[in-house]
Amino acid sequence: MPQPFTRSRIFLICVSTAALLLAGCVTATAVSTFCASAATTLASAKPIFSDMKASCLRELDAREPIGSYKTSANDPKMAPSIANCNAIGTQAEGATAAAAILSDYFSAINALASFGTAKAGSDAQTLATKTTAALGSGSPAQTAIGSMVGDLTSVFTSGYQLKKLESDLTRVSGNITAVSNGLVSIIQKNYIDQLLMDEENKTAARYKEFYKPSFSPEAQVMLEDRWKTDAAAIQAKRASALSLISALQALSKGFADMAANAHKLKSKELSGLLAPYVTQVQTLIPQIQKAF
Repeated sequence: MPQPFTRSRIFLICVSTAALLLAGCVTATAVSTFCASAATTLASAKPIFSDMKASCLRELDAREPIGSYKTSANDPKMAPSIANCNAIGTQAEGATAAAAILSDYFSAINALASFGTAKAGSDAQTLATKTTAALGSGSPAQTAIGSMVGDLTSVFTSGYQLKKLESDLTRVSGNITAVSNGLVSIIQKNYIDQLLMDEENKTAARYKEFYKPSFSPEAQVMLEDRWKTDAAAIQAKRASALSLISALQALSKGFADMAANAHKLKSKELSGLLAPYVTQVQTLIPQIQKAF
């Protein structure tokens, strides 16, 4: 599975951004608003990742014969399939940990932009041990996570030299892109294309199995209405997940643009550079949260 963001780089970028502020290259308000939007977006990702295992289990329940009044949890024959759902749950926890690291990172940047100081949480290394299940050992995203955690530890223990700002912004931007791409891959390939698709197909098949031509017209309408309700719920989750993908891509590109242009743009120009990304992400946040 794809890969996540680390807290160490998160703080490093925060410090790098603070240096930008001190150098007069970017306004505190612009960076603070961008980072606050990022933190809200990443917090909104947790219900989507949590639904990965839940979707798997719902699909299993839909396999139980109509009239059996069983759930997959009470069916010994489903044990191997439930084990697979549990593995998906572990992967989802890894993705949630990656999103949490990124959220803490952007929150630290926000604090630096607003107050000139920031303190990252102490659980970055613990969170990073979970991300491998989602991103895969040795993947670009997991490598980026390790680099971030290392930077965060270094910043706390030995301080940070502001003169390294420009080179660090470019390097950290690459890590943000790697982790964002990893999370996007999980959402698209594992959740949308596989889990929700399987659940949608099995739900439709279950209603077809239950349907009988002998049903009264009223019963047929009720059955179809119930199917439409279930299908709409799945479609809403798909739409929320797609909105999360768009937001992650906007955050990644926005930070990359800031890193590439911070040294050559004036304060108002850099604020103008970030503004469209902030607007896009803030528009997407309610859509991400809508189904959850």
